[in-house]
Amino acid sequence: MRTLPILLALTLILGACSSGDGTSGPPEIDYGREICLQCGMIISEARYAAAYRLPDGTERTFDDLGGLLVYGHEHGELSDADVWVHDVETEAWVRAERAWYVMTRARRTPMGYGIVAFADRSRAEALAAEVGTEAVPWPDLLAIPLDELRTGRGEDMGGMGSTDGGMGPMPDHGGGS
Repeated sequence: MRTLPILLALTLILGACSSGDGTSGPPEIDYGREICLQCGMIISEARYAAAYRLPDGTERTFDDLGGLLVYGHEHGELSDADVWVHDVETEAWVRAERAWYVMTRARRTPMGYGIVAFADRSRAEALAAEVGTEAVPWPDLLAIPLDELRTGRGEDMGGMGSTDGGMGPMPDHGGGS
């Protein structure tokens, strides 16, 4: 009979430890102190910051969503990663696959990629309409070739550009809309 309370207490302790491992939510970023893995600059603006966590618990943090995409593609890590972005307006963390994205020169991001995320599709579409481009889901953003991401920094997104401040329509990669 004495063993039962001990086993119950042990089960509760172990259960508490396993649920509080810190790997279920977005990675934490120490703004103003933490360094972007892609460019080496200090991450200071939450609205543009992005991060991902690999299955082994390794976290990667970035000051610009474009930097996350370039680094993730170069290292082949995005397909297995738990990716998080910030809503550009509310600064709330959003899982990347649930957000909508707009690529535009009308929004200056820290490293000039011009990619902003929204938790709400209608807000993304409103900005996209304003700047003459389209709001796209995560799979379409992932499908942008690495060379176009690299050349797109502050330029015309490798042929996807437009002259009205937007970066032109995103290619249709079958990502759903």
